[in-house]
Amino acid sequence: MTAKKCIVLDLDNTLWGGVAGEDGLQGLALSLTPPGNSFVAFQQALLDLYHRGIILAINSRNNPEEALAVIRTHPNMILKDHHFAATRINWNDKAQNLRELAAELNIGLDSMVFLDDDPANRELVKALLPAVETPELPVDPTQYVRFLNALPYFDTEIITDEDKMRGNLYVTERLRKEEEKNYADKEAFLTSLAMELSVYQDNQSCLPRLSQLTEKTNQFNTNKQPLTETEIKSFIENPDYHVFHTKLLDKFGDHGVIAFALIKQDGTNWEINSLLMSCRVFGRGVEDALWQTIVGQAKEQGVARITIAFKATEKNIPAQEFISKHFNNREYVILETPHFSPWIKIQYENI
Repeated sequence: MTAKKCIVLDLDNTLWGGVAGEDGLQGLALSLTPPGNSFVAFQQALLDLYHRGIILAINSRNNPEEALAVIRTHPNMILKDHHFAATRINWNDKAQNLRELAAELNIGLDSMVFLDDDPANRELVKALLPAVETPELPVDPTQYVRFLNALPYFDTEIITDEDKMRGNLYVTERLRKEEEKNYADKEAFLTSLAMELSVYQDNQSCLPRLSQLTEKTNQFNTNKQPLTETEIKSFIENPDYHVFHTKLLDKFGDHGVIAFALIKQDGTNWEINSLLMSCRVFGRGVEDALWQTIVGQAKEQGVARITIAFKATEKNIPAQEFISKHFNNREYVILETPHFSPWIKIQYENI
């Protein structure tokens, strides 16, 4: 079973009892007493999943002004604007909205769970988007919390800091996209983000996250090979290997650990066994800034040549494009340290 990253929620009779456009703010069932307390409890259970790293999104057939007024002003709303990574509140069909949400969030449809009280909407999504998990929400709202907690899609043995941050990461990404609309020049926009990339070499502080990256990263991954924490730790402790990872900050927030590289030292040659980066920071020069750091450290250590292993997959075209940009027949001869992405401040640490 594919692990799920995102819960997409209807609003009327799902997050609250009643219909916002007909019952009005005061007429909705959303209170500390029955029947509204079932919806409050359901929202709290969803918030608990949000804090474990599950993305929340909205897919509602509604007038956006009326629906958003409930979210923003109802005194018993647990979930607020900032908890939702993306929203579609309109009169379009819900299958189309789900396609757009997946594209906006850059996740697969098979990463989504759609919760809606309306059987007709559920059947539509099941027919048109079978990859989306669309379970039968109970008719009785008092069973919503039990139903949610019984779903098998969200169990994880290890929850990393990045997992806990995930919902917030998608929300802040909305802020970045809105900010970009103010700039005609992309480099000016990237400069405005005030990005700071911290690059760490042979640092064991986030082994669970590094292992997770090797398992989950598909698009920018030169040679996918899932590694356990124990394996990564052994590479860090082995003088014949170098392990790099990076963290990224900008003015809107913390992206957490977003890149990993495993390099074998062979005399004056570095062999990159694995180079990968989270897809959420594509197109901002981060991969080039990391490459600049790796080349700089290789040069300082007397390395003359860097080679890279590459295994093509259906999804890792971005990694292939990166290799084509920087390597000739998967070989990079170090003549000088490249200087990329002047809008990114780089900090390097080796312990």
